Amino acid sequence: MRKLLVSLTSVVAAAALASCGTPAAVGGDPAQIKIGYPSDTASYGDLYVCQDEGIFAKHGLNVQLTLLKTSSQLVAALSSNAVQIAGGDGRSIATGALQDADLKMIELKLPKYFVEMFGEPGIKSVEDLRGKKIGVTAPGSVTDTATRIMLKDKGLTNDVQISNLTSLPALIAAAKSGEVNAIVTAPPQGVSTQDQGWHKITDMTNYKTAGSVYAVTGEFAKSHPETVSKFVKANVECLAYLQKDENRDKSIAAIQKHTKTEDPKMAAYAYDFFKKVWVTDPVVDEEIVREAFVEAAAGGPVPNDISRFIDNSFLDKLRAEGFIDQVTK
Repeated sequence: MRKLLVSLTSVVAAAALASCGTPAAVGGDPAQIKIGYPSDTASYGDLYVCQDEGIFAKHGLNVQLTLLKTSSQLVAALSSNAVQIAGGDGRSIATGALQDADLKMIELKLPKYFVEMFGEPGIKSVEDLRGKKIGVTAPGSVTDTATRIMLKDKGLTNDVQISNLTSLPALIAAAKSGEVNAIVTAPPQGVSTQDQGWHKITDMTNYKTAGSVYAVTGEFAKSHPETVSKFVKANVECLAYLQKDENRDKSIAAIQKHTKTEDPKMAAYAYDFFKKVWVTDPVVDEEIVREAFVEAAAGGPVPNDISRFIDNSFLDKLRAEGFIDQVTK
């Protein structure tokens, strides 16, 4: 496992450094930091408004947002210093920690499953899913895991067939061809099925998970505490920015731009969904993170003490200073 991580680290580091310029300076605050994130979805609206509204710059950060292909690449990118801060799902970061990567989770901004289910007209409720087929993406993905948790909670595990498809386009195509009766996606993709009479059945935001975590290496947190502190402070301000009604239009515009969404109504739909899920005090909840480690271990041993992979000190300082209360007013 460790050999695999080292190999992946080398590949990602080489690619990132070749295409993204020089890495952060060693010692003192970096002149520029790279923040990696795994998908250009609305869930990263905080990064988009931080960049577009100058909030990173306001806090003394010159940021380059770096889109990586998957959450699994984030650990390698962090370990190689190809990016200095990374956002991704908690399970991927936990997987890296279990492989002895030096990681610290510094924020948990989405502590719930942020997916929703759209289905054909005849499905009016979750109970109507009995005997139906639900399309999700890859096994173990957020859509797959959230769906299985929901079905178990509703007592439908043995009454519904789950179809794992390779990608979002394949999911949408299966919906339109009638191969599946419902699909589970992150907003706003499911809305595209409305043209065939499909509608939203439910979402999975009632179920807790480490849906989106920001992490750094322990070494970077130790050697560049001011940089990490500036990021956390800026990001808390951006999460608060997203919640304010007067910032709605600018927030939607940033989401539309960075997600390359052509229809502004789709971007607005995604914003309205995530506004209910983003938190303004993104403390890393050890109980929620432990579940991510259990999932990552896949039946293997889980460390008794996972607090060593969590660093809430930057948020604790902001809370003590009254900054979080100040920006959320």
